[in-house]
Amino acid sequence: MPHLRREIEEGVVTFTLDVPDKKNALTAELRAELLEGIRHDEADAAVRAIVLAGAGGTFCSGGDIALMGEGDEADRRRRLAILHEVVRLLVAGSKPVVAAVSGAAYGGGFSLAMAADYVVADTTARFCASFGQVGLMGDMGLLWTLPQRIGHARTRQLVMDGRVLVAGDALHLGIVDRLVLPGELQHAARETAIQASSVAPLPIAATKAIMADGLNAALATEMEAQMRLFASRDHIEARAAFLDRRQPTYTGR
Repeated sequence: MPHLRREIEEGVVTFTLDVPDKKNALTAELRAELLEGIRHDEADAAVRAIVLAGAGGTFCSGGDIALMGEGDEADRRRRLAILHEVVRLLVAGSKPVVAAVSGAAYGGGFSLAMAADYVVADTTARFCASFGQVGLMGDMGLLWTLPQRIGHARTRQLVMDGRVLVAGDALHLGIVDRLVLPGELQHAARETAIQASSVAPLPIAATKAIMADGLNAALATEMEAQMRLFASRDHIEARAAFLDRRQPTYTGR
């Protein structure tokens, strides 16, 4: 897969997002490759755990801004539905999932990290729910996964004001489970994955399935709300302003 590197060792598969010209943004190609790769390994009994990482010192910069302006509502629904299925596989699937975060985890990248069971980050990591900058709400299940970690009040604050959290602050809030130096990230993530998958696999699968209760309803509600926002004038203006490198002018429409 050209945009998603896959390596497996000792039952741990590592998927590395690799779209260097877009800082590992969730392009149409990467979305499809993520779904194909995770779906394949979720069904493989030889795979005991999954690690998600990003190439080039960036985890994932979020959605592909250029892609947001393409197609009609049916196209937007289809693209978001692919990411929803990725989130379901990560959150409710049978394998422990570790996010290895270096550099930016913004927007959809933040959501992808929060879909993991464990978040290992290095000291360069930065987290931001940057959706509001393009007139959208948090998606990919973020409004369900993030409160599981830090509660509803802090989730509301982070999603609404779009602040950037550096690695130490993210550790303090509980967004990050383990913080290491940059050269130690890959080893630490694999170590965490091996430890997480060292017990019997069936209880892990049952635990994840039960604790994912409510995720499907949240994703369905998110889909409808996000589609309305995609059609809003503020989103169109914010997207244009981002591409033009200027400040947007919002009208609340």
